[in-house]
Amino acid sequence: MPEKTNNDTVLDLWRDVQRLVEGISRGMEWTADEVRQAMERHPSERDVLYHSFPLLQATHKLMETEFVYRSHCRELLERLANGADTRQGTAAEVCCMCCDISLRTPLRSEAAGLYLRMWAAAFPGQPMFAEPSEHHEALEGSTIDELEATVRRKLTVKSRALTDVTCTGEHDGEMVQCKYAGA
Repeated sequence: MPEKTNNDTVLDLWRDVQRLVEGISRGMEWTADEVRQAMERHPSERDVLYHSFPLLQATHKLMETEFVYRSHCRELLERLANGADTRQGTAAEVCCMCCDISLRTPLRSEAAGLYLRMWAAAFPGQPMFAEPSEHHEALEGSTIDELEATVRRKLTVKSRALTDVTCTGEHDGEMVQCKYAGA
């Protein structure tokens, strides 16, 4: 095999940078689209939703997958629009954690039930990774409830709250009456 030259190394580095920029650009498009859709669903909350970008950070490698990341954003945007706490883990984050664990060890019944519940909540349009089972809910429902509360709490991102918002009164190049303008 021929040795790598400096030109090969530079080209490899350039390709890595291109892939990184493309990934960031794609993520920004998904984020902007989810914010736009949330503003259409909640027109009275346009200001807070417009300023939500700092909250919409991917927290797991699996969020490079569009439907996973969009679900994460959608849940956070709904919480924000409804004045709910944005810090606790999202259903998509719970699914990412369950996926990680399931790759290391078999899931117990209540953990599998949590995974199925969170998948159905986070990704309703996506095929299930396993056959949905009412048995987990019937047998373990209250335990799954407790496990969900615990896992969401443990996945809390303390800094994921909209604070210290300042606005120039301009959104996307247009002058607006934003409640954060001059704050």
